[in-house]
Amino acid sequence: MNLEEKLQQLKQAARKSASDAELERQLEYLHRVEARAFVGLPLPAQRVPNGIEAYVDGRVEANGQGEFFVARQALPFGRPYGKLRIGDFSTADLHPLNLFLGNAALPESSRLMFLDTETTGLAGGTGTCAFLIGLGAVEGSQFVVRQYFLRDYPEEKAMLAALAETLENYQGLVTFNGKTFDIPLLETRYAMARMESPFARLLHLDLLHPARRLWKLRLESCALGHLETEVLGIHRQGDVDGSEIPGIYFDYLRTGDPRGLQPVFYHNALDIISLAALTVELAGVIGAYTAGDRDARPVAGSPATSSIDLFSLSRIFERSGAQELSLSTCRQALDAGLPQSIKTQALWQLACQHKRRREHDQAVELWIEVTGREAEFALRAFEELAIYYEHKLRDAKTALQYAERALSGGTFLPESRQHKRFSHRLKRLRKKIVKRGQTLEI
Repeated sequence: MNLEEKLQQLKQAARKSASDAELERQLEYLHRVEARAFVGLPLPAQRVPNGIEAYVDGRVEANGQGEFFVARQALPFGRPYGKLRIGDFSTADLHPLNLFLGNAALPESSRLMFLDTETTGLAGGTGTCAFLIGLGAVEGSQFVVRQYFLRDYPEEKAMLAALAETLENYQGLVTFNGKTFDIPLLETRYAMARMESPFARLLHLDLLHPARRLWKLRLESCALGHLETEVLGIHRQGDVDGSEIPGIYFDYLRTGDPRGLQPVFYHNALDIISLAALTVELAGVIGAYTAGDRDARPVAGSPATSSIDLFSLSRIFERSGAQELSLSTCRQALDAGLPQSIKTQALWQLACQHKRRREHDQAVELWIEVTGREAEFALRAFEELAIYYEHKLRDAKTALQYAERALSGGTFLPESRQHKRFSHRLKRLRKKIVKRGQTLEI
């Protein structure tokens, strides 16, 4: 091997991804498990005097697949949680969230399950395992959180069977990024265990996407923890960073010492409770505008009192086909005052809505205002004005003026598609004017 080949080999080794490292760590552990099983030695978690039940309120249960550990805590309805109360999880009207489900509809709250997992890594694929599966649901006058914990890999089938049995009584599922991560991961684990997945029959609302649509313009970050603080007013104490959780679990597997796991259970439980609270809050914000009153406004203190959130809400309504609601909330956002860059987007959206409604006078007024704003939207407004005057009013001269103003702005390169499109329009308009015997103004 020459020097160049050695350097190439070193570069390839340096590029080894984090997912490869995680997979190697898991495979190493599985090899140790297999070796212990072959010689009849106990696994690490079976060798310590105190198990997980000594540090986390739960118990070891068993089913046809073996033993598993489950923790349970019940939160009474009267308990406050940020700006809400736990009882709101039961009484809130969640039907406004059907906007995000197409033709489907969420079941009643007692048939809705909230799910979040803690895993051995974020890489996904067959090398990643969910070692803690948290479920939250309304039961009677409480919100109950159950957490299924994988004390060792051989218990996975028992844990998955317990999860499937619990989900039998529910019709809907709410997650946060679950469609991309949690559910595909769990379905992979069911497939590898040769067990039937319980998720196919459940209606699934992934709250990440609705949350982004409503709050991303104002908050930028829509991580669950950030939304928890900014929207719900929750400030965690004694929590562990999510990036540290896989390492904590692998330390537990290596040593059998469960003392470091308590913050992991706490972190997962808070994620589930916050997921339920954000579901209620999002439904409340949208419901304030979909209750039959076009001019309805959210209650004082609601995050939708932010003009930016109002504009985001108008885009949600537009996407769902609720044009009247979209129009009214967009106007309210503009009346309340928006940052300049967002105001331009709102003016453009409002103009497009008036165009669809064939309210051309209002659209033209808005397009003219947009021509004096950011270049991206100004060019689109010039083009809309040129189209309107050429094809609707048959006024080629005015259309020509708007096309010339767009080209004279110098906001795009001569080789760009926009420049070519406006140049082509300019030539056509000039030909029209000459053909009609009109005089071109220079």
